[in-house]
Amino acid sequence: MVKVSDLLGHRFVVDSREVKLGDVFVAIKGSQVDGHDFAKQAVQNGAFAVIVERDVGIENQIIVPNTVQFLGQLASKIISKFDHKIIALTGSNGKTTTKEVLWSVLNSERPTFKNEGNLNSEIGLPLSIINSYKGETLLVLEMGQRVVGDIEYLCKFFPPDIGILLNAGSAHVGIAGSLENIFKGKWQIVEGSEQALVNYDDERMRTTSCNKCRYFGTSGGDYILRGKKFDGKSTLLNFYTGGNDYFYYLPGYWTKAMSISTLVSFAICDMLDIIFNPSNLLEFKTLKGRFNVHNYRNGYVIDDSYNASYESFRIGIEEIWDNFPRPYYAVVGAMKELGERSQYYHEQLSKLLEDFDGVIVLDKEEESVYINPPNVLFRSTSIDEITNFVQTRILIDNFSGTVYFKASHAVQLDQVVYRILNLREV
Repeated sequence: MVKVSDLLGHRFVVDSREVKLGDVFVAIKGSQVDGHDFAKQAVQNGAFAVIVERDVGIENQIIVPNTVQFLGQLASKIISKFDHKIIALTGSNGKTTTKEVLWSVLNSERPTFKNEGNLNSEIGLPLSIINSYKGETLLVLEMGQRVVGDIEYLCKFFPPDIGILLNAGSAHVGIAGSLENIFKGKWQIVEGSEQALVNYDDERMRTTSCNKCRYFGTSGGDYILRGKKFDGKSTLLNFYTGGNDYFYYLPGYWTKAMSISTLVSFAICDMLDIIFNPSNLLEFKTLKGRFNVHNYRNGYVIDDSYNASYESFRIGIEEIWDNFPRPYYAVVGAMKELGERSQYYHEQLSKLLEDFDGVIVLDKEEESVYINPPNVLFRSTSIDEITNFVQTRILIDNFSGTVYFKASHAVQLDQVVYRILNLREV
């Protein structure tokens, strides 16, 4: 009979199609698919054992009351064996970039773990720890929220020494139900942490009584981004704290959002009494589809196609107004998971787009019908047609402006970017 202790060192997976020889398959019962129905297939694919909630007639099975909670409990037990501190972060926008920047800074001074990619859910985060944690003294954990209670659940298994709340906007409002619910759910990271670092620029965080909080921001707080300036090759960041100014040059173009991520890292180092060492940021590459700036002819193509909310659209557009040349063109698509507020936010987006010199809309999702500013030049459901229009009508030989690509991931706007830049799909 297999025991839980026998499973340590094996890779855990929740998709039977991904099982390789020696893996442990965890059967998750979802709203539409029940992993228990694929347990035998997992064994046929080479699974060493399966974790299930009911007897599925397999020799190497461990039956537990709840397989999702089992993952959290096992991951929590693994890290409890080591002396460690947890820095957890959440927000509607910028979580993954901030996690990567923070990890780069901390890991230059102390061994630091991070959960991979966007594995930030009640399933993905424990899986990342179980499969990849090697006893690092610091853990940077990105925590995602779809409904109120998700953050509280994760904090129960992985209680943060410092919780970071970046922002609370409209992303997933169709699932969470309201902006108030989004804020309430994300504030749980503050409630579940010993100390907290929150956004001074959001008045809701300032007006909430929080003795454990320190603040970062651009308009005030304990740690302030006083400015950033791009000289064509590097970006100069100016941080202010404790009555002193600090200046850092980083190669390449750093957006305001990335600069805030660096400010957060600066603050966390101060709170942990660790030297802020940005050396690893000298080689830092922005994540694919997160405001990647590409030189194109005499102008720029900006790939911000990884995902989208109204707030992230606004931030990206402000970045363009402040730092890039006209004429401005936007190639856009729908924002997903906005529920009954979808029409409202897409109409608000249309207002943001009115100052562009032209807008092209990829109509792959039904919500994009509400993207209808007066300056729309072309729209189509076809990726091929959108690509052809941009290449033959916008990015002509003497192009010297800026083309901005942004939509939710489901729209597949990244395919247009790949084709225009001749990038290899990965």
